[in-house]
Amino acid sequence: MERRKFLGMGAGMVAVLAAPSMLMATNYREKLPEVWKIKNDEKAKGEDMAGVNAAIKAIFGSDKVEEGKVKLKAPDIAENGAVVPVSFKAEGAKKIALMQTADPEAVVAIFDVPERGIPDYSVRIKMQQTGHVVVVAEIDGKLYKAEKVVKVTVGGCGG
Repeated sequence: MERRKFLGMGAGMVAVLAAPSMLMATNYREKLPEVWKIKNDEKAKGEDMAGVNAAIKAIFGSDKVEEGKVKLKAPDIAENGAVVPVSFKAEGAKKIALMQTADPEAVVAIFDVPERGIPDYSVRIKMQQTGHVVVVAEIDGKLYKAEKVVKVTVGGCGG
């Protein structure tokens, strides 16, 4: 019995040592407070991309974005805007921003991808109405995006 405990503890120690020594998250609400003040035009009913474009420039310092290298999965129709599943991949990305046009705030989340990290994320977002979901990734010094229109049948933000 003692031998099993010793081997179990040894395996546990190997797992702890193999894990990254330091994981840190960047608080973008403090680092880039102006980004979270960028609003979408509510009168545009989720069709105006001005808020998203301004957010891209504020986050990445440029608004020159190319299509490709980012894969985005989201439903065509979300029956409940309170829980819209979104997943995205961006091989080789250093930073990824998730945005949408359906709510007052354009930016949903910003992710820093650690070195040797696998940028393959799945999240659930809220969407007040039908709108565009946009993912922008910085890969090899260039910006790439993917976007999709998601139709919302039941509002997620009090609707």
